[in-house]
Amino acid sequence: MQKLLKNKYIFFIKIIITATILFFIFRKIDISQLFHTFRQIDIIVIILIILSAIVKIFIEYLNWGHYLKINPEYKPSKYEIFRSLMIGHSLRFLIPGGHGIIGKMYFVNNKKMMTFMSVGIEKFFQIWINLVYASFAAIFYFRHTKLFWMISLFVLILSLPLLIYLFKHLNKKQSLDIYFKKYLKIIPRICMMQGIYMALTILQYFLILNNFVKFHIFSAVISIPLVLFANIIPITYAGLGLREQFAMEVLSKYQITPEIAITVSLSVFLFNTLLPAISGLYFILRKKKNITS
Repeated sequence: MQKLLKNKYIFFIKIIITATILFFIFRKIDISQLFHTFRQIDIIVIILIILSAIVKIFIEYLNWGHYLKINPEYKPSKYEIFRSLMIGHSLRFLIPGGHGIIGKMYFVNNKKMMTFMSVGIEKFFQIWINLVYASFAAIFYFRHTKLFWMISLFVLILSLPLLIYLFKHLNKKQSLDIYFKKYLKIIPRICMMQGIYMALTILQYFLILNNFVKFHIFSAVISIPLVLFANIIPITYAGLGLREQFAMEVLSKYQITPEIAITVSLSVFLFNTLLPAISGLYFILRKKKNITS
């Protein structure tokens, strides 16, 4: 009971943090100018963002399928993979910090511990790719920091997936060896797909930014990953508010106005996070209806 109350307090604090950050952000900008900026986004740009968002969901679908198949005894159907993926998008809004995504394990017909492991590996690679791109971008963005340490940090983060595999030698349970073998097999394709996924997100920011100003692709590569770094700081709902604050601070170096920075960040959030979450509600309601009928 005390643990439950403690968790409720933590969730309430995170809600307050999200609301507070958004409050101070909107105090700094002209709201009317913000709405005007939203209306200026070209329809072609919106179509390209939607298409890239669909490709990103397909990549998530492929990766989630690989994570589930770490258990060689489990053969999920394509529908089950897609359904649980979309439900996860909805559940991440249930708890600040995106921890609600763990709930999608209850919509998979696999051993719960194995599905929990799959969710954990998925979360690791999502955080890992953010850190890889952010550490690479930091080498060029923070030019006053010693180059040796920045490159060393980047190489260390880049090698984390393999380092985790090496930890298997510390494992004394031979029954887990088969799962480590599966993990080793999926590392190359997962890393490649996660890299493409992140590149598409950067492209989305780049397209919307160029709707308003001339923004070089290299500038996007060394700035947007630092904005997206906010996604791995679990203090707000889906990074909302914190990511917009990062966008204003990072992009100000390129003379991007706060209104444009927030417009870009919220637009990407709308198509990548909010719309898939709304779509996931369909599968949750359908599952609930099947249970009650």
